[in-house]
Amino acid sequence: MNKRIQDITLLNVLGKGSFGTVYLSKKDGKNCYFATKQIDRTMADKPSFQKYFKNELLILKSLKHRNIVHLEDVKFDNKYYYIVMEYINGGSLTDCLKKYQSTHGGKAFTEEIVQYLMRQIVDAIRYIHSQKIIHRDLKLDNIMVSFNNDYDKNNLNMMNSTIKIIDFGFSIQLTQSNLASSVLGSPINMDPAILKEMSNRGKKIGHLGYDQKADIWSLGTICYEMIIGQAVFNAETMNELVKKNGFFFEWNAPI
Repeated sequence: MNKRIQDITLLNVLGKGSFGTVYLSKKDGKNCYFATKQIDRTMADKPSFQKYFKNELLILKSLKHRNIVHLEDVKFDNKYYYIVMEYINGGSLTDCLKKYQSTHGGKAFTEEIVQYLMRQIVDAIRYIHSQKIIHRDLKLDNIMVSFNNDYDKNNLNMMNSTIKIIDFGFSIQLTQSNLASSVLGSPINMDPAILKEMSNRGKKIGHLGYDQKADIWSLGTICYEMIIGQAVFNAETMNELVKKNGFFFEWNAPI
């Protein structure tokens, strides 16, 4: 049985995660589907979660770009928040890369496909940087793929797709007088300069000034993974990851 929340109708479940359940949904007066995330308020209202929850909503409301997921609406009742976003039919770039490899003898995307996808990703990042925003968690898992139709989706026609960057919970908006000081995101895709500071200072990072350049490094790791088929570095611990990044520190050091 479908569930109604004001002008939103929740249909079938698209997926479940640690932060809630995502439903395919319809909105009155709109001739398209949406993806609505239902989040339990007992969790969302916790101070540790609310900071990132509110931050993502505020940032998404301010961004309007074809390669960034569109926030349609936010609803709530006594038990849940309902985050209504555009429906993206193709899964993440991680999912698409794995499917592509499974049907192409383990080979990663072609250069043509990577160029096509990277052009969109870079355009979106250029836009958010123009708004003084750093994403801080760019990776294949946080880039979704919208195919033009079911045929392209079923045949994994990446050249007929549009990428959508998601998950702005760790993002931050800079002002002229501040740099980001908290370190968030996925270490595998993180700027090695930040990893080096983390290694040197341990958990007590203090003020670590970095800006949009941190996202630029992540773009490189994304490009590498799509064309090679595996992450730039694979590590079990932060110390191991820093050691594997070590040659970048030497390469960038003054001669």
